Amino acid sequence: MSFSQHSKVNIDPSAIIMEGVIINGDVSIGAETVVLSGAVISSEGSPLQIGGRCIIMENAVLRATKRHPLTIEDHVLVGPHSHVSGAIIGEGSFIATGATIFGGSELGEGCMIGVNAVVHIGTCCPESFFVPIGYTAVGNPAEVFSPLEIERVHDKIFQMGFTNYLFNFDSHNMTNGEATKLLCDKYVQHYIRNTRR
Repeated sequence: MSFSQHSKVNIDPSAIIMEGVIINGDVSIGAETVVLSGAVISSEGSPLQIGGRCIIMENAVLRATKRHPLTIEDHVLVGPHSHVSGAIIGEGSFIATGATIFGGSELGEGCMIGVNAVVHIGTCCPESFFVPIGYTAVGNPAEVFSPLEIERVHDKIFQMGFTNYLFNFDSHNMTNGEATKLLCDKYVQHYIRNTRR
C-alpha cells in the first residue's frame, strides 16, 4: 500500500488493504472493508469516505474531486476495473466489473449497475434501481438507454453541459480540441497547486 506525502488517511484497524493499493488525499475506510490489489483511491480536493464491510476489487478507481466528494455507504461491492468518481453510493449497492459512475450521481440503497454499464453525470437512481449490462443511465430521475440509443444519451449529456457540470467551464462554443486543452490546463494547475507545497 502506498500513500502520497500529502495524504490524510484514516483506515479502520480491522480493514484489509492488500498490497499494491494506492491511497491519496483525504480518505477514510470503514471497519472490515476489503480493498484488493491495484485499486486506486484518490481524494483530489474533497473527502472520500468508504463505509464498513465494503469490497473494493482489483484495479477499481475511486475518486473524489474538488466539486464532488465520494461517499460509499456500508456493504457496497465495487467490481474490478470499475470507475467511481464523485458520487453517493447507497448501502448494499453492487457495481459490476468495468462499470462507470460519473460525478454528481447518486445511487439509492441496493442499486445494481451491470458489467460495463454507465451512470452518467448528475444521475439519480432510486432504491433498488438496475442498469443492465452495457446500458447507460442518465437524468434525475434516472432513465436507462440501450447501446443502440447512444445518440439520445449524447443529446442529454450535451444539454446538461458535461464540462460545466464536472469542470466548471462551458465548452458549447469550443471545438473538442479546445475543450480538451482547457481541461488539461485546469488539471495541471490543480496538481501544481496541490503537490508542490
